[in-house]
Amino acid sequence: MLRFRSDMEKWQTGACELTNFFVHVQGGASNRSGTQFIGAVKDVANPPRLVPFIYNNTQSYVLEMGGGYIRFISNGAYLTNTDGSVYEVATPYAAADVWNIRWVQSADVLTIAHPSYPLYNLSRGGETDWTLSEISFAAGIAAPTGVSAVATNGNAGNTGTTPGIASVTYDYVVTAVSIALNSESNVSATASVTNYNIGYYTEYGNYNTVDWAAVSGADYYNIYRKYAGSYGLIGSTTDLTFQDADYEPDTAIGPPTHEDPFSGNNPACVSYFQQRRVFGGSASDPQTIWMTRSGNYTNMDVANPVKDDDAITATIASQQVNQIRHIVPMADLIIFTAGSVWKVSGGDAGKVITPGNVTVTPQMFVGAADTLPLPIDQDVLFVESKGSHVRDLQYDYYAAVYNGTDLSVLADHLFYGYTIDDWRFAQFPFNIVWAVRSDGTLLGLTYLKEQQIWAWHQHTTTNGKFRAITVVPEETENGVVEDTAYFVVERTINGNAVAYVERLHTRQLGTANSDITKSWFVDAGLQYAGAPVSTVSGLSHLEGDTVSACIDGKGYTGLTVTNGSVALPVAGSTITVGLPIRAHLQSLPLDLGQPPQFSRRKRVSKIYTTLYNTAGIEVSTDGGTRTRPVGSAATSGTLSSDVQFVIPAANWDQYGKIDVFQNYPLPCTVTGLDVDVEVGN
Repeated sequence: MLRFRSDMEKWQTGACELTNFFVHVQGGASNRSGTQFIGAVKDVANPPRLVPFIYNNTQSYVLEMGGGYIRFISNGAYLTNTDGSVYEVATPYAAADVWNIRWVQSADVLTIAHPSYPLYNLSRGGETDWTLSEISFAAGIAAPTGVSAVATNGNAGNTGTTPGIASVTYDYVVTAVSIALNSESNVSATASVTNYNIGYYTEYGNYNTVDWAAVSGADYYNIYRKYAGSYGLIGSTTDLTFQDADYEPDTAIGPPTHEDPFSGNNPACVSYFQQRRVFGGSASDPQTIWMTRSGNYTNMDVANPVKDDDAITATIASQQVNQIRHIVPMADLIIFTAGSVWKVSGGDAGKVITPGNVTVTPQMFVGAADTLPLPIDQDVLFVESKGSHVRDLQYDYYAAVYNGTDLSVLADHLFYGYTIDDWRFAQFPFNIVWAVRSDGTLLGLTYLKEQQIWAWHQHTTTNGKFRAITVVPEETENGVVEDTAYFVVERTINGNAVAYVERLHTRQLGTANSDITKSWFVDAGLQYAGAPVSTVSGLSHLEGDTVSACIDGKGYTGLTVTNGSVALPVAGSTITVGLPIRAHLQSLPLDLGQPPQFSRRKRVSKIYTTLYNTAGIEVSTDGGTRTRPVGSAATSGTLSSDVQFVIPAANWDQYGKIDVFQNYPLPCTVTGLDVDVEVGN
C-alpha cells in the first residue's frame, strides 16, 4: 500500500522486502544468524510453550512446558538425570491449556495462573531439583489453642452495691504473629470470663488473666478484647499469659478475618505491584482484581476495621464485561481486557494503593489479545484483540493518561489475515522483538523508542514453521551476555513431521567481530571443531535433507545428509552444518524527483553497495533472474567492508529496485545502496 508513497518521511529509509534480514537501529540491514539444534520436543503432535525462568543475567533457564510436563534447558542443553534421561517435572496442565497460562517470577519461584487450575508455584532448589506445588491461602501461622480466661476479684466483691462494681462478661481472642512470614494467624476460640468491672483495678485489684498454648514459629501474640460489638487490641506479649488490668481496647486495630477468594474461583493472570501479589480475571469474577496483603504474597486477610496493608479487592466498572487478560506493573498497575486498557492507582501520582485508596480509570478503548504484553523500558507493547496490529502504550504527562501508537500500520501486509501467537523482546544486542505469526512465519521488529525507530522484517526457515519463542540472557562463547532467543520449530525432515527446540546463535564473529570461521548462518545446525576432517556426523535430525556448510569460513551449499553424515567438498577443522537460510533484501522503487517519476522506465547501470563484514552476496535489478556477485566470494574465506560496485544485467522497468541475496552460510551487512541510473520514456 505504501510502495509509491515517497512523500512520507519513513519511506525514505524503508525497504520493499526484508526476508531473513533484520534492520539495525543505526541503519543498514544484516542477514539473521542461524539456529542451533537443541533437541526434539517430547510431544510432536502438541508443540509445547517456552517459558523463561531468569534468576539473573548468569542463571537462566528455558522451560519447555507441554501437556503434563515441564522440561528444562540451560545454556543450550537439556538438564538430565544421572542416567542421562531428560529431567522433567509433572504438571496438571493439559496440552491445550499451556498456551493460556500466565506467570510471574520472584527470585527462585515462578507463580503460574490458569482459570481452569488452582494457582501453582514452581520453585527451584537446584539444577535438577524443581518442585511444583499448589499455593495455599491459609493463614501462614496457626492460631493459638487452649485459650482460657480467669477472673481475679481482689476486694471488689466486698463493696456491696457500690455503683460500677457490677459483674461484667469479658470476651477475649488471641492471635499468633510471625515476623519472618509477615503473618498474623486467625483468631483463637473465644475465651469468656465474668468478673467485677476491672475498671476499678486500681482501687480494688480486680483483673482478668488470659492464657494459651505456645504456637510453633510465633514471635509474639496479640490479645484482643470485645468492646461495643468489636474486638480491639489491648496488648502484645512474647509470653503465654496476659493480665488485663483494664487496658483500653484499640478498636482501630482489629484481628484479621481470613479470606480465600480463589476457592473454586481460579484467577487467569498474576503479577506483582507495590509489594503485593496481584491476581485477576477469574471465570466467576472476570473484571475483578485481588491484591494480597502488603509483603505477604499468600495472605488475603482483612481486618475490621480495614488497615492500609490489608488485602484489596477491586472491580472494573465498565459498560461491557470483558475478562481481564493481562496485568502489567508500570508506574501504575495496567490492566488489559479484551475491550480496553485500565489504570489502577492510589489516586494522585505517587500515592500507594490501599484498601481505602484504590482508583480504577479507563485509559484507551482498545483491547488486548491473549498474547502477553511486552514491557520495554517505559513502554508496553501489546497485540490488539481485534486483528493482529501491534501498539505501544506509554504515559502522556500532558494528557495524564496512557495512550499509544499503532506500530504495524506501515507494514500492514505482514499482519492482515494473521495473528501474533507468541513474542519476546531481545534487547541486547539488536533491540529486536521476535514475533511468531499464526502461519509459522517469524516477524521481527527493531524497536528503539527514544530514537523513534521501529522497523519490521520477516524471517522464514527451510522446511519449517516457527511455533513458540522465548528469550533469556546467556553468556556467549565470546564472554558477552546476550538476550538469546529459543524457538519451537515444526519441520518436515525426510518426509516425517518433527518439532525441535532451536537456539538463535550469536551473530558476533569472534571477539573482534571479524572472524569468518565463526559464521553460523544455518538453521537447526551443529558445529564441529577439531582436527581437519572431510566428513561430519551426528546430523540424524536432518536426515535426507539438503544442507549448507561453513568450512573454515568458506560457504558451500547443496550438500546432503545421508545416514546422519555429510561428505564435505573440502576438509576443514571448524565446520558448521545446517539447513540453508535464503536472505533477500529489496529496495523501494527509485524516486527520481518532484513530482515522483515512478511511471518513467529506468535502467540501473551500476549498483554501489556499502558493506560491512560481508561475503558471498549477489545483487540484481530483475528480482533475481540474473544476479551478479559483489565483494568477497563465498569460497574466499575473507570478508568485505567497503564500498563495492557491480554492473548488473541490463533491465529496463518502471521500478529501478535493487535486490540483494545471501544464499550462502556467511555473514552479510548492507549499510547503504546507491545507483547510477538512466531514465527512459
